[in-house]
Amino acid sequence: RSIWNNIRNEIKLEEQNRLLMEARLEALTNQINPHFLFNTLNSISSLVRTDPELARVVIQKLSNIMRRLLRRSDALTPLREELSFVDDYLSIERVRFGEKLHVVREVEEAALDTLVPSMLLQPLVENSIKHGIQEKVEGGTIHIIGSHQGGRLRLEIRDDGMGIPEEKIGWIYDDGVGLSNVKERIKMLYGDDSRFEVSSRYGQGTRIMMELPDLQPK
Repeated sequence: RSIWNNIRNEIKLEEQNRLLMEARLEALTNQINPHFLFNTLNSISSLVRTDPELARVVIQKLSNIMRRLLRRSDALTPLREELSFVDDYLSIERVRFGEKLHVVREVEEAALDTLVPSMLLQPLVENSIKHGIQEKVEGGTIHIIGSHQGGRLRLEIRDDGMGIPEEKIGWIYDDGVGLSNVKERIKMLYGDDSRFEVSSRYGQGTRIMMELPDLQPK
């Protein structure tokens, strides 16, 4: 009897740990959504004074994004859907930045069905704009790269913005929601079976690289 009790207790503990992890993941994802909404509303607030017609366009695009967010409940989503969400987000940013913001997407077709954490790329793209492109007078380019390598999914977000000063590179996860949130969610979902690296050269740009297991929809 004691053996069966131990087994039942272990199963119950595993279930509790699973529920705790799901709750933590949901909390982390929900942390990003208000952050994203706050920044977008700030943009609209500025445009209302300077360009009311553009403000109307941004509000419409934000409405599309919020509808998409409300439909999301899963921790994982196909990469193609994540990229579609990023496209919606970038359409808002292009209204703000115009010709100063360029985006190049190089994602292999075979990678598009791979499951990735929801809201994985948008915070990283936002980080590139906020800390890289926005600070550069002439603007810049963001590269979104996705490929299969050795049966794994490799994703990169690169920009040719201002980069991170060497003395600040050790503090990048303390600055805002984006990087630290994404890194923590990846660690929770995949453990040691993942990589998340940030490299930067001041005045030249920043590169974020992720390597994840190749999870396919059932």
